[in-house]
Amino acid sequence: MPYHLHQQGKSFRLLLAVFLLCTQLRICQAAGASKPGGAGHALLFDDHVLLKTDFKNFPSTALTFEAWISTSDFCHSGTIMSYAKNSRAKEESQRIADYNHFVIFDPRNLLACHDYEYIDLVPDISGESCHAAYSQGPKGSATTANFVERGGDWHHLAVTWDSKEDGLTNIYMDGLLMASAVTHRTDPLVPDGAFMLGGEQDCFGGCTDPNQGFHGKMDEVRIWRTARTQSEILSTMRWITGLEHNPDLVAWWKFNEPGDSTDHGHFAMHTKALDASGHGNDLSLIREPRSMNTRITVPGTKGALLNTGLLQFRNNFALQKQASKMPGGSFTVEFWARGGAASDDAQQQRSTNLFSYATESLGTGNARTGFMDDALRIERLLSEQTPMWLEHRVSTVGAIALHINSNEHTDSEDSRSWVYYDAGWLDDQWHHVAATWDADSGTAAVYFDGKPTTPFWKAEGGSRSTVHPDDGGVDPIVAPRSNRGTDGSLVLGQDQDCFGGCFSSSDAFKGDMAVVRVWRRVLDISEITQNMAKARPNSNDELAALYIFDHEGLKQADGGGSYVVDRSGSGNHLDLRSAAPQYVYSTAPLALSSGLPVAPPLPGGGGYSLVLNDKQVLLATDFSNFPSNAITVEFWMYSTDTCRPGVPFSYAAGDYAKSDNSFLLFNYNSWGVSVMEDEGVYGDHLSGVSATDGNWHHVAVSWDSHTGKVVLYDNGRPMWTTYRGKGKTISSGGTLVIGREQDCTGGCFDSAAGAAGRTSDIQDQEYGAQDFFGVIEEMRVWNVVRTPEQVREGMEMDDGRGPGGFYSPGIDPATPGLVAYWKFDEGSGYLVHDATGHGHDLSITQPPKWEVTRWLSTCGNAVVEGEEECDDGDLTDGDGCSRSCTIEHGWECAGSPSKCKKKAQPQPPHVQPSPQPSPRPSPRRPEPPSSDRGHDDKPTSGSKSRQNRSKDHTKKEGNNGHGTTAMVSVLATLGVLGFLALVLSVGVAHRRRLAQAVPQRLSSAISSAGSFVSEGVLQVLPSTLRERLSYSGVSSGLFFSPDEDLHHHLAPDFVEFTPGPTRNRTPPGNAGPYFPVNSQSPGENALV
Repeated sequence: MPYHLHQQGKSFRLLLAVFLLCTQLRICQAAGASKPGGAGHALLFDDHVLLKTDFKNFPSTALTFEAWISTSDFCHSGTIMSYAKNSRAKEESQRIADYNHFVIFDPRNLLACHDYEYIDLVPDISGESCHAAYSQGPKGSATTANFVERGGDWHHLAVTWDSKEDGLTNIYMDGLLMASAVTHRTDPLVPDGAFMLGGEQDCFGGCTDPNQGFHGKMDEVRIWRTARTQSEILSTMRWITGLEHNPDLVAWWKFNEPGDSTDHGHFAMHTKALDASGHGNDLSLIREPRSMNTRITVPGTKGALLNTGLLQFRNNFALQKQASKMPGGSFTVEFWARGGAASDDAQQQRSTNLFSYATESLGTGNARTGFMDDALRIERLLSEQTPMWLEHRVSTVGAIALHINSNEHTDSEDSRSWVYYDAGWLDDQWHHVAATWDADSGTAAVYFDGKPTTPFWKAEGGSRSTVHPDDGGVDPIVAPRSNRGTDGSLVLGQDQDCFGGCFSSSDAFKGDMAVVRVWRRVLDISEITQNMAKARPNSNDELAALYIFDHEGLKQADGGGSYVVDRSGSGNHLDLRSAAPQYVYSTAPLALSSGLPVAPPLPGGGGYSLVLNDKQVLLATDFSNFPSNAITVEFWMYSTDTCRPGVPFSYAAGDYAKSDNSFLLFNYNSWGVSVMEDEGVYGDHLSGVSATDGNWHHVAVSWDSHTGKVVLYDNGRPMWTTYRGKGKTISSGGTLVIGREQDCTGGCFDSAAGAAGRTSDIQDQEYGAQDFFGVIEEMRVWNVVRTPEQVREGMEMDDGRGPGGFYSPGIDPATPGLVAYWKFDEGSGYLVHDATGHGHDLSITQPPKWEVTRWLSTCGNAVVEGEEECDDGDLTDGDGCSRSCTIEHGWECAGSPSKCKKKAQPQPPHVQPSPQPSPRPSPRRPEPPSSDRGHDDKPTSGSKSRQNRSKDHTKKEGNNGHGTTAMVSVLATLGVLGFLALVLSVGVAHRRRLAQAVPQRLSSAISSAGSFVSEGVLQVLPSTLRERLSYSGVSSGLFFSPDEDLHHHLAPDFVEFTPGPTRNRTPPGNAGPYFPVNSQSPGENALV
């Protein structure tokens, strides 16, 4: 190698090593925001769908579908893509085939099918199904390709279909041909169909089945109008660019919208997934309910008309996550609604949800405690739901179900309270619905078009009863003397299975609503009928909410989006949203067209998280000071695993059935707690609270031996109270395992075959596999019972609201009562360090998968953080601080929250007039501003990363001689040394903040730096830095593997905590701010 190239390469390696060292120690990251890698972003699906119903240039006679997918979901036959024809066929079999116009189905055994009535059929003697075309063909096999990986590894999927080749369909996995079928299905694909990602359509644009929803990540989706060859697929499947405007490329969704330069390092709303092909086939991420005028003929009158506005729902909803002053006892809910006709069609949607209110139980009356996702829910039944054991065989088609103070996700029948009413709602016309309930007596009623309906089926007090409507129906008394919280989450058009979320497209309302009213009292039938023809009632007495969807009732929110004004004066305005997949950092193994891999994401102040699955065991043995009589465990997690009762925390101090469950938090699909083998009894075993919706959840559980009281928290809200192990003592010295359930100390895991470690026999696993599949972060163990206020305070600090701020989130490891604290910020290596210094490090027994926590600031929360230049608490332009938290031209801003004012205009120089006409003297040049002019010329707080950037205007000479090259090398080396000095000076300046960070992160930083550095860096480092490296336990040089970080699996946004009503909007990919259930409702322009 020529000498000058060797020197330049050595200098580059030195600079790269310093950069890696600096970024690993996080002392060079002024902004503290994380950055996506070269792969950009992906979308995380959890039974979400993206829909386009006007795909005009969809391929006709041939196609190729490509996508990178990552999933560990083995229990759903998830649908990657479906394309439906708007069928007008009379025969059901033909309609089904039309809706299956083209379907890519089930990653466990992937099938690609065109115009089949049956995708899979067992048994299929006559070979009618799509599966038979693969399995019974000349080269067929029972299986095609399995894209499900325990660790969620990324795979490239390509499906080709060609009508000219007799419907030949090929399936490729990572560029390798896995299956083929000559389907003989050659009819052209029609334009203007309904294209859906993530779901299978049983009607045009909807009727999705939750068992067929996709759970996992998807990136780089492409559709071609040709059947691409294997060579073509292999050549471009990893490309991140270079295919734009290809004439055969119909659509290309990169999902990189959050990487746009306008985001400025903070969360931003993105409503569309943009088509990079240039054909404009954008996919809507947020499809707001639409408003329009309508005229309703009021039944029971002589042609009376109600002229009002409607809200049209199409797999979307209206949400107020901080509803206040809602009915805590008796109520009336009334509205107008119009939906599709009900039938006994097998493809009909099961039910549709119109009204949902979730809150906590107050534990009075019937002593119900905990979270109630169905504190008040109104549901319309569209298909037959009558169980076979139902005595009178009453049809449920067209019935209205009223759920009151209920949670159907527990194992307690006492927590289920509902009544079905024989409304006969079968058509697709406007109808008025009113539901009432009296808290004292428990009497519930439903009025349909002003007339009472008959209850025929109910659940109450652990039992169910049925009486045919012709025989008078059942007694409509449910949940008497039970109360609910008056602050909670209100949703129109969906069913919330967790607080303000966990929506499923199969539960969505497809129809129109008008004039919704909520009362804190029972209205009699005369009041109901009198108000039917009016938008505003005769009296506002105890009116909790009023929504009129006319032009005055809909407003534009700051930062984009719309909301519905609550005209009752209670402030319960509704944000118009839709359930969308979430943006996450992509780690798909993409590359440049040259074949070089793209760079991985870079961490910010939030550091890293750790991916867990059944191929990993994370444990600490001989836990010497484990809490004995009081404990609180808290952590952050996210998961989309609805298959397993996953266990995040298992502490065992003895053998099976003695103390293997000394302290166990189990089943993240319905949390349960065991203390010293006491896990409750049936009906008190599970909480009904889940955390597997793909959002970040802060989970905390506390136990007190004296009372036996256990309190479970989700995102700071007490969700469940029960009692375990009263008077018992937890032994110390046991083994803690994170992410697996141990039935003997350090092993006997309840896991599926092939899992890491010693596993229990399948037949001995009472609850099946209990492994944690997801991501975990910021786990702490306390030897005290943390109060609700302390739990919320810990959440705030984790979210950058503590002493360390945005740049160093988390609590002080020296806080009294803290036994162990694992930040999971190492990013490499096989140890998770205990930040408290108590030595409870977690050993990682298998190769770990670290991922960068998506750590961005929140523009509009009145806190200047990250890369924000300003933040004045709103998302409006023209006030000095823009909606993207940048300082606008001609303004200056300071402080947090920012106070902005216009800059003073410079005065022109004053020139004395001449006493007589004469040539004017040349005007005097203004004096240059002095260095001590004052605040006006200094960078404002929070803007240094932008205002201090400058361009290098130094002219480069053209001399290529050895002398110039050597000088460049010397200057580069001196520059590196100067940069090192700068790094050290920054470290000294921030020595307090780095006191905890450096010892824990230095070894992982060194191990990430590269073996090539050890040849040169240590020779040029100052002796003091070499001593510092040696002091930190580094004596084996620097090591770097360029492929080490290419297989991370990255998390969605960390939950943003805002302790007051400051955030205006939350984008897809952000779970939104936390507001306590009993907090004050935000103002009109502070919607969540």
